[in-house]
Amino acid sequence: MAGKFIRKTKRHLNLYFVLVIVVGVFFFAGLRYGKIIKNSPFWYFGRINFALLGNQSVSIFSLEGNEARLLEFSPQEKIDLPRGFGEYELRKIYQLGELEKRGGQLSLETFQNSLNFPVVGYFYQDDLKFGNYTLLSDFKKIIGRSIRKKIKTNLNLTDLLILYFRTKRISPLLFKKFEYRSEMDDFFKDEQIRREALAVEILNGTQHQGLAQKAAELWENLGGRIIRVADHSEQLSQSLLIARGESNKSYSYEIMKHFFKPDCRDLNGEENRADMTLILGDDYWKNMTEKW
Repeated sequence: MAGKFIRKTKRHLNLYFVLVIVVGVFFFAGLRYGKIIKNSPFWYFGRINFALLGNQSVSIFSLEGNEARLLEFSPQEKIDLPRGFGEYELRKIYQLGELEKRGGQLSLETFQNSLNFPVVGYFYQDDLKFGNYTLLSDFKKIIGRSIRKKIKTNLNLTDLLILYFRTKRISPLLFKKFEYRSEMDDFFKDEQIRREALAVEILNGTQHQGLAQKAAELWENLGGRIIRVADHSEQLSQSLLIARGESNKSYSYEIMKHFFKPDCRDLNGEENRADMTLILGDDYWKNMTEKW
């Protein structure tokens, strides 16, 4: 009788031990996955812009809250590419970059550095005409096919899942189409950046002319407020973002870090009209011009 009781007690202890391990594994996995989710730009970006690329169709899909927009390009539109590639049609950029196994990178850099459009991701398939995707449900199919690796993308599984659930919030009544070069002044504006309205100055810390103006145009496309564009008194090898007051806790600060990849410094007590100062270094220039 005592032996039976002991065996039963051991079984209960073993079951309890296994249960504790399982709960612990799920708990720590949840913590880890939660950190992964929060590191995804799609978790904290208000407006998300990504490129839909094919041989016969090029567009940018943008979403914010329950509203979505589609910016359509002529695939034959010629663009002066970064990294010294010269002028090419938009539809050929991905394949051109793939000669160096960097089709997606060249596509994103073209939108960001040549057109000053704040695009954070891409979807590509050779023979897919994204112009046929007119319903929001079809964009979810694009995401689903990307999860199954049927469509090429730079987004990981976490990004795709976040994007999928964000598209479920979109109202079909708030889905609009635009054409490149017409009625697109506010296309990329991020409402949270607009609301914060932080005063930003952008300085060129290199010998290359026009760099600060290009960066300022990208920030203004996002809805940011530029109060000064000028040359910096010193040359920098690495871009630097200086935050004053509480601006280092702002949404705008995080977005600027994402697009410009600067070193960061907090500076208080200095008299300056700017809440944030971005000083562009040679690293920013090299990302636009350095050949692979």
